[in-house]
Amino acid sequence: MLSPLPFTPFEELMLYQDSRAYPCNCFIRLKLRGRPQKEALEEAFQTALQRHPLLTARVEFRRRSPWWIWDECPSPTIEWHECEHDAELDSATTHRRLDLETGPGIRLVVVSGRSASHLDIHFHHACCDGLGIFQFIHDLLVLYDRQCNPAAGGTRLPVVDPDLLRNRGKFGLTKGKLLRMLPKQAVGLLGVRQFLMREPVAIIPHERFPATAPEPTPYPAVVSWQSCPKTAKCIRQAATNSGTTTNDLLARDLFLALSDFRGERDVEAEQHWLRMMVPVNLRTATDRAMPAANVVSSVFLDRRLADFRDANQLLNGIHEEMELIKRNQLGFTFVFSLSAFRRFPGGLRRSARGQRCESSVVFTNLGKLLGRAPLARDDGRLICGDIVLDHIEILAPLAPYTCVAFAAGWYADRLTITLHYDPRILTTADSQQLLSAYVARIQQTADRDVATNDSSSHVVNSLSAS
Repeated sequence: MLSPLPFTPFEELMLYQDSRAYPCNCFIRLKLRGRPQKEALEEAFQTALQRHPLLTARVEFRRRSPWWIWDECPSPTIEWHECEHDAELDSATTHRRLDLETGPGIRLVVVSGRSASHLDIHFHHACCDGLGIFQFIHDLLVLYDRQCNPAAGGTRLPVVDPDLLRNRGKFGLTKGKLLRMLPKQAVGLLGVRQFLMREPVAIIPHERFPATAPEPTPYPAVVSWQSCPKTAKCIRQAATNSGTTTNDLLARDLFLALSDFRGERDVEAEQHWLRMMVPVNLRTATDRAMPAANVVSSVFLDRRLADFRDANQLLNGIHEEMELIKRNQLGFTFVFSLSAFRRFPGGLRRSARGQRCESSVVFTNLGKLLGRAPLARDDGRLICGDIVLDHIEILAPLAPYTCVAFAAGWYADRLTITLHYDPRILTTADSQQLLSAYVARIQQTADRDVATNDSSSHVVNSLSAS
């Protein structure tokens, strides 16, 4: 029996960062062709939840420490909504904050039009990370397909072992592995010093809201862009040609877009640091059977205006820094720091609710999405019973002074970039302009590769606001 289960330092940080004004909540929006069957989806949802216990738990404080408990916790349910036209789906609903002290950390909302639907998975970051929620989504879609096609035979789901959740904060580190890693962490101490000494700025100057202030309206506020397959292919090829990664390229182009956006508003200055928070997956082979959880850390990339003047040099610098992080396993530095903070009474709570800007922007890249799902496909898109999964949008949470969060995902040979923004700081026009600046930089990267390969084909992109 898991209950009660102590929080890890990372989970505790996510819990303390959560407030009414700044919910530490994430969203995955699945855009569907067709209308899901209510009974089949309800059954699939409840079965999938049984495989991922943290999504059904709530928090209780015992001796001033948070614990996961399942006693008297209401079971998550699906909210169903209808709208008259498919064009209304994007604006048909807004969400309310998930409160782990009163209920579980997941909510499913289905909005159906005449021939299309949106399925919003709303989850609290203290429960799991992005890769964890896609474990759950994989199970949900496979189970829904089973419900719709019972005569076709059951597709085997991956093995999950809830007992592995007891080790989710250990990251497979034995005493021997930890001792061998410590010399490398000396490099991480320099990064900690830089993190504390530098003062990054918000992309738009503003004051933070009190924790008790109302939630942003609308919540969440999002604009997104999806590439065509040709653009996605060119980006991957550009990374290969430059000897870097697609993540390096996308991070470089985001820094340049932020500088473009700030320059147009005359708020860019030579001395200003822009800090990009980048989540890092810490899963190992031993975590393969672990249910949805946070097995993640963060690294931070700091750059100033002088770094943006040479795009190639900026890319090489980002690549070298990310390679240094990988070689020295510096993804662990952040979680080790959290463990150290927790040794002091109230240390994590004070760290989570500091009064300065910790990151200018969040950039998370979840890579190829649902690539191993054992389902039929239509032009790369998953067929789940009577619906087709057309498109996936990912929304990372916001924080004080971090009023924008970008997320990237690759699905059906296309790249999707989603911008979650704080509507109290940025207007819809502002957010569309920022995303357009990012898309323009990505397009330049793709076009450069086309030119390098003497291709004359024209790449077409679309920008859509939701």
